[in-house]
Amino acid sequence: MAGQVVNLAGLMLVVVSIPAFLLYETWSEQDAMRRAWDIAGPACPVVETSPVVFGAKGPKTFEYGAVRFDRRYGHASCVAPPVRGIVSEQVYRVCQFSAPSALAVTTEGRTITYRPGTARRATVTVRDGQVSCVVGGWFAG
Repeated sequence: MAGQVVNLAGLMLVVVSIPAFLLYETWSEQDAMRRAWDIAGPACPVVETSPVVFGAKGPKTFEYGAVRFDRRYGHASCVAPPVRGIVSEQVYRVCQFSAPSALAVTTEGRTITYRPGTARRATVTVRDGQVSCVVGGWFAG
């Protein structure tokens, strides 16, 4: 009888530990994503929006979530990390650009134009409607 109780307790421990492990694994992956995409660097210079900024061909444009991104050159890579918690439905947007020269970010009806510089990487974060841009990142395109 005591052996059956020990076996049953061991089985229950395994059954309970599987969801706990899956929750930890999900949290760990989300935390790693937030850390990998949290880029530090000097702020991108803000410039006046002008057609000249993007050259004669105009910008390369894409939308990610409810945010529009315009860039002059290069490639982009974006993610939507969860704000916090294990099962948070709230996300924010982060995009890295390989060598944009100029960037315009439009969200909630307003546009901010940045000039990180030629052949310089840039990372744009849009969180709670607030846009920030830093010169730097690891995405090479």
